[in-house]
This record gives sequence, C-alpha cells and structure tokens, in this order.
Amino acid sequence: MTRHHLLGAGGELLRLLSAVIEHWKLALVIAFFASPTGPHLRWEYTYRDAYGQRAYTGCTYLGSRGFIIPDSVPGCPFIAFLDARESR
Repeated sequence: MTRHHLLGAGGELLRLLSAVIEHWKLALVIAFFASPTGPHLRWEYTYRDAYGQRAYTGCTYLGSRGFIIPDSVPGCPFIAFLDARESR
C-alpha cells in the first residue's frame, strides 16, 4: 500500500468515528438491546424477616431481554448489572 492509500484509509476511519460520536445516543441504545449484559431494574422480590432485617429470598429483574430471575444477586439491589445468559 502506498502512503496515499494509508492516509485515505485513516481519513475514512476518522470520518466513521466522527459519525459514531455524533450519534452516540443511538449507538448506546443499539448496544443496550444488542448486549446480553446490562442494567436491570428490580421488578419484584420476596424476603423473610430475620431478626428485624430483610433477608431476600428471590428477585425478578426487568432489562432489555425482558424479565429474568438471576441465580444469585446478593442483597437484591434496585439496579443490578446482569448477564441475561446466566439467568433463568
């Protein structure tokens, strides 16, 4: 490859990067739905009373892949970053 071709390819790469940065919100939404890992909101939970404290026994989360029940999330946080492939 000649130097001219390398500079042309570098310019095209920079234009592509500029377009992605310009539309970062759209890229973020696409990544949210394309990735199996991401933020999930706690939808419902079950617990038992243990010495005046809540001991969570199960949680259901809502994310980009719908409702999931994770195998283990300590403490059942309101927002959890979960991998949908590792849950029920």
